Amino acid sequence: MTTVNLTEEQCIATLCQDPDCNYKYWWIFLLSSLVTVFLGMGLVIAVRFITRLPCLNRRRHVGSHEGGGCLSSVCPISLMDKNAESEIHWMEAAKDGATRLMSAQSGFGRVLLITYFSVSMASYAIYVIDTSKPIERCIKFKGDLLFFIDNIFNFFFLAVLILRFISWNDKFWFWLSVNTLVDCFTIPPTFVSLAMSRTWLGLRCLRIMILMQLPEILQLIKVLRTSNGIKLTSLLTIVAGAWLTSAGIFHLVENSGDPWIEFTNSQHLTYGDCIYMLVVTMSTVGYGEITPKTTCGTVFIVFFILGVLAIFASALPEIVEIVGQGSKYSGVYEPVKGKKHIVVCGHITYDSVSNFLKDFLHVDRDVVNVHIVLLDTADPDLELQALFRRHFTKLRYFQGSVFNPADLQRVKLNESDACLILCNKYCPQPDSEDSGQIMRVISIKNFNPEMRVIVQLIQDHSKTHLLNIPSWNQTYGDDVICIAALKLGFMAQTCLAPGFSTMMANLFAMRSSSEIKKKDGPNEHGPEDETQSVVKNASTPAEMYLESPEGWMSHYLHGCGNEIYTESLSQAFDGISAPEVVKECFQKLKLLLIAVQQTNEFDEIDIIINPGQHIVVTQGTVGFFLAPDAQEAKRAFYYCRACHGEGVEVEKIWKCECKEFSCMDNNHAKKYTHKDGHKLLAMTRLGDLHEPAPAARTSHADLPDLQIKGAVTESSSDHQPAYDFTGLFHWCPARKIEDVLIASTHQRRHLVNHIIVCLFGDENSPLIGLRNFVMPLRASNFKSEDLRTIVFLGNLKYVAREWDKIKNFPKVFLCNGSPLSRADMRNVNVHQSAMCVILSANMGDNIEQGLQDKETILSSLNLKSIMAAGAHSRRSKIIAAYAAESPTRLNGGSIKRSLFSQGSTKITVPMLTELVNDINVQFLDDDDEDDPDTELYLTQPFACGTAFAVSVLDSLMSATYFNSNSLTLIRTLITGGTNADLEEILSEGGELPPGVQIGHNRLMELLRDRCTVAQLSIGVGVFQQFKEGHTYDHLFLHALESGILCLGIYRSLIIAGKSLGKRYVITNPSQDFELALGDKIFCLKHFEDLNMNNAIPETSIEL
Repeated sequence: MTTVNLTEEQCIATLCQDPDCNYKYWWIFLLSSLVTVFLGMGLVIAVRFITRLPCLNRRRHVGSHEGGGCLSSVCPISLMDKNAESEIHWMEAAKDGATRLMSAQSGFGRVLLITYFSVSMASYAIYVIDTSKPIERCIKFKGDLLFFIDNIFNFFFLAVLILRFISWNDKFWFWLSVNTLVDCFTIPPTFVSLAMSRTWLGLRCLRIMILMQLPEILQLIKVLRTSNGIKLTSLLTIVAGAWLTSAGIFHLVENSGDPWIEFTNSQHLTYGDCIYMLVVTMSTVGYGEITPKTTCGTVFIVFFILGVLAIFASALPEIVEIVGQGSKYSGVYEPVKGKKHIVVCGHITYDSVSNFLKDFLHVDRDVVNVHIVLLDTADPDLELQALFRRHFTKLRYFQGSVFNPADLQRVKLNESDACLILCNKYCPQPDSEDSGQIMRVISIKNFNPEMRVIVQLIQDHSKTHLLNIPSWNQTYGDDVICIAALKLGFMAQTCLAPGFSTMMANLFAMRSSSEIKKKDGPNEHGPEDETQSVVKNASTPAEMYLESPEGWMSHYLHGCGNEIYTESLSQAFDGISAPEVVKECFQKLKLLLIAVQQTNEFDEIDIIINPGQHIVVTQGTVGFFLAPDAQEAKRAFYYCRACHGEGVEVEKIWKCECKEFSCMDNNHAKKYTHKDGHKLLAMTRLGDLHEPAPAARTSHADLPDLQIKGAVTESSSDHQPAYDFTGLFHWCPARKIEDVLIASTHQRRHLVNHIIVCLFGDENSPLIGLRNFVMPLRASNFKSEDLRTIVFLGNLKYVAREWDKIKNFPKVFLCNGSPLSRADMRNVNVHQSAMCVILSANMGDNIEQGLQDKETILSSLNLKSIMAAGAHSRRSKIIAAYAAESPTRLNGGSIKRSLFSQGSTKITVPMLTELVNDINVQFLDDDDEDDPDTELYLTQPFACGTAFAVSVLDSLMSATYFNSNSLTLIRTLITGGTNADLEEILSEGGELPPGVQIGHNRLMELLRDRCTVAQLSIGVGVFQQFKEGHTYDHLFLHALESGILCLGIYRSLIIAGKSLGKRYVITNPSQDFELALGDKIFCLKHFEDLNMNNAIPETSIEL
């Protein structure tokens, strides 16, 4: 036995009188740990060797009796006794019991795990206290309380060790696990201490390795909920455990000295000194004031640098990244008292967020006291971070998942006013994108069933899945914005009134007066000398202004400053018919009332557009106004006949003293039920009162529906229109796709005044929902003879995939071809069409921006080239001569527009081109000078209504949040109506059910509240008395007497005295605005007024 004398100070410190106290027995303590480990491993190996002897295998044991008894002499008979099976069963039961006790899934297991961790930390704390005492010393049991407590802890550790051994599957690797090695180097020395009345500090520092289980403990008690938090805690505990354990080992070897030189080179270091020394070493600084003096300490530092330092170096960057990230985008949102907040999630990119914020935080709204909380899993890019900094007072970004309840709790979703879910409108897989959106809704509704959710979807048929969510309830303000349905609805209405898509897009998008004044300034569209030449050639100041490049833009921007606002109507309007209220608002309040919202007898909300004489304003009626800002719309709420009579300036109409406004609720503070406006139509089954529709015709060979509208034939004179079962749409028997193909010249020559829809897609392209384009054009508030023929030009395999959804709508035909082919465009008589709509091919957002619209741009240029080349053909001259003899007509005319514009030799077919990327609008026209950085709404093609981009629909999210019924108004206006039963049938792939034939009087009763979008020319029909120079207010009031509500003007674009063959949109012009020659008026008309401009009978043309 090697002994070394203790110093006198160390001997005195032991408080022991025994002469043997000056000897060191450290090797006995260390040997007890090593023997425990190797003995345990040896026993496992021995047991495995014995149990694998051939005699213990039952089958081979039986074989040994059959073949001979040689093995019976080797194996004891007792090992083959039947009691062996019961012993094995008992061992398995013990193992299962120990596993259940140790499992964190059981209550006892969770308590045991937390207790084990707490006791281990307490044992480490005792170790830290004992580091101030000699490394090895004699002890007295009665006087050392800490030693007594530590022994109790070690008995607890022993019991846990036995349970772990029983539950462990592989007993050999059990002895090499971290927890077992920690126990083996801490528990056996305890029994040696009890036997020898001595203690050795030894490797008790290994108890701090329990820190590695801290993430599991924190997860168990639900302190850690995020992946970043778990990862950060794991990294920190690994580094801290290795660091503190290494400090304990370094403290041991330096304070003990090298044993081969009788421990003479030891140095006194506190545990804190060792921790400091290793920190300096890990940081690679190395001040040098503390250095190892023992060989054991030097060797340990070498291994420490190679091992622990490598762990620290690899973990540090991850720790810094998580900590830096967590400081920005983790944490918990703290709501501000008295301030609401909304949660925005889904497709979070710079473009989607910037477009949303631009409209949501617009200055024209009332004070927006709403904080925006963004939630997304991705790290924000530099553009997004810059956007966050610009809006830091209104915006917070949190990194997390909407599918994680912990993240939803972090953003305080339960306390938020609403949750808005943005979609990727350009996703090449729209069905997959919609599925993800619906799953987000499910997650949010599962977290809080009463949360108001506004979600964007691409495909219209996807919204039926929302109805399967039990907590989806429009009563709470839940709503869905279907991008495809609204986009195609806008474009369909533009076929009836060119430029209408531009007008509506500008109405629900926020444009401030400051923007308009900024743009209404110096000439931005041409050089200065060009403007001067215009001024010289102008004969009057009005002409000089209108023909200047900035003149038309000023008119257009003035209209862009109008938006749709809702406001409760003043009590001054109670009992007055709606048209009278519209007139009074227009004359006195300078407001345009386009619709009213009332509660019907079923306590449901009805939105009535262009209300007729039968609608009477009552208390609580809400009006939809076109106004520059919300403050001007409030005039309708504060108007008082006593205080705001004649002579009171409109700017001074505000709250007065004689009215009690406390009883009237402001519309902006309410959440309305999302119900479709026309309940009379939705609840009426036409089949209850009339005979069924006629049977389908058996032959479609000659395409009788393709003959020009107005041509009287025997087959059509007795024809009665048929409607679907809701009465909302015209209906016809289902037709096969072969029966609607246009292939022969005989079929093509009857195509006049039709609508051409150019499609780019193949059998693998995502569907766009052509039904949403057809339905507004087949609404029952059009007469059957006024329905325009629709021809889809594109890949037949692509259209065939959607044919089942449109086969029950009349006058819909197909042509197999390509819009890029001139021959195919001529085959559908593009020269004689009323409108050509070019729909984009959704190629996703992963390709270059300039190439996203290559097909639509090339098709648009191809069509313009065809028009220019065909202007001098004999066929075109015949059509032009006919057009000159027949005045332009609104509905049903064989030539519904002038084929030649004034001063132009080009045939001008109205055209609407859809763009995926706004920046590509610069390639549509070669005669405008729009800058590539110009916003879409400021470009000439958009102002003229010839370009449309899906990005304009971004404003609907904020518009729907602030006024839940604004989306219902827009949806009712552009889609032609809808019905829950109809949506369910179409979503299931069924045919459009037929309705009945109905009489004229009954149809008038059903459709009296339904309006249609129209475009009337001045000098013709109802506006025959209005000429150039008349003011807009006289025209508006005259039209109102006829039940027509005017919305704006579609004016010819004349620059430098030259007509460009285009028109631009002027929304809600001022009352003193002068009319010009050739102006067309955007208006909303009732069903009975549709043919008021039809003064000349139509005839067919044979060419």
